[in-house]
Amino acid sequence: MKRGERINPHPDPLPQGEGRQIDRRRFLQRVGHGVAGAAATTLLGGGKARAARVGPNEQVGIAVIGNGGMGTRHIEALAVNDQCRLVAVCDVAKSRYMNAIDKVKELSDQQPSGYQDFRRVLDRPDVDAVFVVTPDHWHPLLTILACQAGKDVYVEKPVCTTIEEGRAMVNAARRYGRVVQAGTQQRSMPVFQKAVELVHSGRLGRVMTASAWVGVNDWGVGETPQDPPEGLDWDLWLGPAPWAPYSPERFGGFMGWHDYARGGQLTNWGVHLMDIVHWGIRADRPLSVQALGGSYRRAPGADNYETIEALFEYPGCNVTWEQRHQNTHGDKGYGISFHGTDGVLFVDRGTFKVRPADLGIEEYVGEPEKSWANPPHHNNFFECVRTRGTPAADIEQGFRSTAAVLLAGIALKVRRRLEWDGKAERFLNDEQANRHLARAYRAPWHL
Repeated sequence: MKRGERINPHPDPLPQGEGRQIDRRRFLQRVGHGVAGAAATTLLGGGKARAARVGPNEQVGIAVIGNGGMGTRHIEALAVNDQCRLVAVCDVAKSRYMNAIDKVKELSDQQPSGYQDFRRVLDRPDVDAVFVVTPDHWHPLLTILACQAGKDVYVEKPVCTTIEEGRAMVNAARRYGRVVQAGTQQRSMPVFQKAVELVHSGRLGRVMTASAWVGVNDWGVGETPQDPPEGLDWDLWLGPAPWAPYSPERFGGFMGWHDYARGGQLTNWGVHLMDIVHWGIRADRPLSVQALGGSYRRAPGADNYETIEALFEYPGCNVTWEQRHQNTHGDKGYGISFHGTDGVLFVDRGTFKVRPADLGIEEYVGEPEKSWANPPHHNNFFECVRTRGTPAADIEQGFRSTAAVLLAGIALKVRRRLEWDGKAERFLNDEQANRHLARAYRAPWHL
């Protein structure tokens, strides 16, 4: 597809039964032929788009798809960033994209166009890159479609809800030569850069244990189904997820349902924190995983357990994930620790400290976090859009950090220790667990 050509706004329906289940052979055949899905093929005229080339001194034309809480944080930062021009905002709720337009006008002299349907955004030749800041269940398909449309992509974490979706995203980025940055912005924060540098320096001795921890899931399980509010395209919000009636709880608290997110805080904070663990231990493919959890104060059946304990085995290092009440280590209510033979380092977004004190390593205090939408992470992405370099949080790395917590979620479902083949991306001798590596898409959307 050449820049400026129109995109067919209607994905073709699947053959009878096609959306029911994705078997692995057909999935890999599609990815191997560079086809993200029949819907994507029709959207893009069946061909690869010609990508934009942004000059070394040019602003990057961007669009933000998803204008809720996190999307607004991105918009506020992007509107005043002279490395880009915000040409479009998009959300299935008209009120949200109208508010986004007002926000951009308030902060800058730009006036982006507003859209309810993301396909209109992918149709624009002046959009060089898209920010995917939707609920989690839309991250994979939007990223793949944008790559096929010749756009670079900044996609929020967790980058996917299943292992096979994540691998399809990586394959699409590579096949279409796109820069795809994951929203694991801690990779661009000096406090984590310096902490990991210290871990790698050997001053803690040999690190053979690491931990990540956060508080509990706090999403309830009740909902009040009702008619969608005016201006909300609920069917498009659901997209590839199973149909369900609108409720404010689903729309505003999507992390409480596995149809849209796979684990609440496990996949929300978990991706951020496990990403730093992987960076520090220089390993990102666990050998095994086991997990226990429950919502002990509430009725059973919630999609996301309130408390979780998970244990990962990596080559030469054990890693734990802790999600519980009053969860403080090293005076930090969330964070990561690296336990070496000579000392331990505790780090969060504000500081890191090392014990014992006789190692002589002073506490490092970073700059206060001004926004979840980290401008240096944005700028790293824009630089790579111009140079075609590899970003700080490349999609492969973002996928592997997401994969680790997805595996813990599967271990919670099957309630047993699982052995993982990181190269084949399959569980060993456990087809019941392997069935959780993919999910069916609701027609007409599918991989």
